Amino acid sequence: MDDKIERFITENRDEFDFRDPDPGIWTIIESHIRPRRKAGWRLILQRAAIVAVIFAASYAVNEMVHRYRNSDLRALNRKETRIPGLQEAEAYYNGLVNQKMDELRPIISNCPWLEDELKFDMSELDSVYADLKNDLRDDMANQAVIEAIIDNYRLKISILESLLSDVRSHEGECLTEPSHYAL
Repeated sequence: MDDKIERFITENRDEFDFRDPDPGIWTIIESHIRPRRKAGWRLILQRAAIVAVIFAASYAVNEMVHRYRNSDLRALNRKETRIPGLQEAEAYYNGLVNQKMDELRPIISNCPWLEDELKFDMSELDSVYADLKNDLRDDMANQAVIEAIIDNYRLKISILESLLSDVRSHEGECLTEPSHYAL
């Protein structure tokens, strides 16, 4: 189909060019075009003032947002430090968990499925811990949430101690029950 149209156009080219535009058409078009204004000092100063106002407004908004976020973080930190003994308990239990993990790493390095399962269990407990910390931030800083955080640490430690005693009793051999330590 394209070939027919193309052939028709090439064969009838002279018939398409029978009309030439009026030579006065360009003078009419040129009369409708506005001449360019030269940029004077007044126009340059107006544009510079607009740019300065936009910059100052965006800077002010950025500062307000930054101060608002910082005040929220400071208030959040003050709220968490008002809970008596929580930071000390977290430091204590984190130290115990890290100590048990350091004891376990060389022992279970030859048993990859056990190491993977331990990492999975610890990540599950860490996500529960993150949820509990969010509860503290949401003005739910009551004794039950604090006890749940401490219980979470105790559960971690009991899993690690149980695994450590079982691995030591097998004298370095890989354990055979993969689901024994799951939560």
